[in-house]
Amino acid sequence: MRVAVVGQGYVGLTGAVALALQGHGVTGVEQDHSRLRTLNSGEAPVFEPGLPQQLAAALATGRLRFADGLAECHRRAPFDIVLITVGTPPQSDGSADLSQVTSVLEQIGNLLPVPRVVLKSTVPPGTSSRLADAHPWLRERYAYNPEFLNQGSALEDWAVPARVIAGTWSRENTLALRELYAGVSGPWVSTTPTSAEMIKYASNAFLAMKISFSNEIAQMCSGPDIDVDHVMQGVGYDPRIGHAFLQPGLGYGDSCLPKDTAALAHWASSVGMSAPLLRATIAVNDAQTGVALQILRTELGAALREATIAVLGVRYEPWSDDLRAAPSLAVVPAILAEAADVRVWDPATDAATIAGLFPSANPVAELPDAVDGAHAVVLLTEWPQAIEAHWPTLAARLVAPRLLIDGKNCLPPELMAGLPIHYRSIGTRMPTTTVTAEPQLEA
Repeated sequence: MRVAVVGQGYVGLTGAVALALQGHGVTGVEQDHSRLRTLNSGEAPVFEPGLPQQLAAALATGRLRFADGLAECHRRAPFDIVLITVGTPPQSDGSADLSQVTSVLEQIGNLLPVPRVVLKSTVPPGTSSRLADAHPWLRERYAYNPEFLNQGSALEDWAVPARVIAGTWSRENTLALRELYAGVSGPWVSTTPTSAEMIKYASNAFLAMKISFSNEIAQMCSGPDIDVDHVMQGVGYDPRIGHAFLQPGLGYGDSCLPKDTAALAHWASSVGMSAPLLRATIAVNDAQTGVALQILRTELGAALREATIAVLGVRYEPWSDDLRAAPSLAVVPAILAEAADVRVWDPATDAATIAGLFPSANPVAELPDAVDGAHAVVLLTEWPQAIEAHWPTLAARLVAPRLLIDGKNCLPPELMAGLPIHYRSIGTRMPTTTVTAEPQLEA
């Protein structure tokens, strides 16, 4: 099939590369000329493990190219399908901004012959019906097919998805999706576009709820004889629950969960629903970013005003370069408002970017330099460089009270227990015997 993928961000570029490697002829459409130049030079403008190599392989096949518009490409060789993968960013009231989606639809409606349209951007329930009412030609040539790509495993998630959701109004459009995804292995759910829209939001809201639930349970795991790691391991072994997203920390902050929970809450209000569980999920997450500052206040007291704090990590997770909703955006300014000196280290974020995000902070290039002479360390990203660092040496560089706040619960508590530092995690973690999935038999 001849396919256009409009929007070469994280989802669009992953899809364009994957479809080309599946054997389709693909044109990635990108209006940002700087990003387009990067793509045409064979470089990936977004960070995703394996993507640069797969992009090179797709370009080498000759089945992938990039352009700045649809019309001329379609005139030369009409597209069978156009995938819309543009952003739907949150507006000030939490609702989704659909202007990029409607702009692309206007362009597609002017193409002759009109291709089929597959919308992958996340949109509130009922959006597809409203779009079809505004563009009558759309109803017979449309599918809503939400993406479920996880940062760090996007290419694998495309090739072997947990599910493919086909929201269409006709069997012909479902069959067209089947042809588009030929060779992709995963279960299918064929439904209406509105149901597909709700599936996307409900999935992300549930994952967000698991994280907020984990953080609320972690607050209860503060006694001397209760270990949050063991609690979450024990809960996660229940096959009805699973371990995924049962990880306490300073809140969810990827590119999807914050905006999608806010958008779903706004949609619920617009149709007269209160959605108390969803709103509680958001409230717990909003409060969680304040935990690090609460610990600093408790442990340092008035001395916080004169203290030097080292913040390790800016990104939400090491395999993502998306900073839109990273907890650091709330945590670092809060610390800056109360501490004398805040140093920020992130191995994949340059000093200019850090300075732009946090004008009063001091960007530091090397981890030991960030820690040297600091009264406290706040770990926000589970960078391998931080996890695998020689912490006995780093601990010696700290000054009293030598506080280490593990905001991702990623450092081994058995190592921390042997160091001259005051280790604080999200919930109590103890250096005890590792819990395993294998039954232990008494002698």
